[in-house]
Amino acid sequence: MNDPAAALLEWDPRYTVHVADIDREHQAWFALINGVHKAVINGTGHDILRTVLAETTQYTFSHFAHEEALMSELNYPESEDHILAHQDLSRRAREFTDRLENGQSATMLEFLVFLSEWAKHHTTTIDRKLGAYVQAHQLEASGLLPAEPTSLPV
Repeated sequence: MNDPAAALLEWDPRYTVHVADIDREHQAWFALINGVHKAVINGTGHDILRTVLAETTQYTFSHFAHEEALMSELNYPESEDHILAHQDLSRRAREFTDRLENGQSATMLEFLVFLSEWAKHHTTTIDRKLGAYVQAHQLEASGLLPAEPTSLPV
């Protein structure tokens, strides 16, 4: 990222999890993170920056709640690890916000770089696994994929 005003996160097909709702949410999340980044680069005032960060944080938690409800509904076998990853990011975001509010050394850019790297890694690994599971479950529910492996005649 040579141009400081460039988007921190560019949506690209490698981030898709092949589940339309989740992909749309990820695209919106990337755009929100880019909005905070742009505000930082443009030197937006502290109050506006705090508002934009709060909106991004709220959206993140809403997205996590959606994924976690989906995992619960589908009895996703890796939900515990996935939820732990969400909780870890939530904890780090709260720590950063607390540091910022208390005037401790914390730079917004430092947090945004961390968040963008986390988002890229999370979508291409943990969320991709969830996407594959959701797709398989949808195929099974549609009758296009057998629920149980069929045995071959002997």
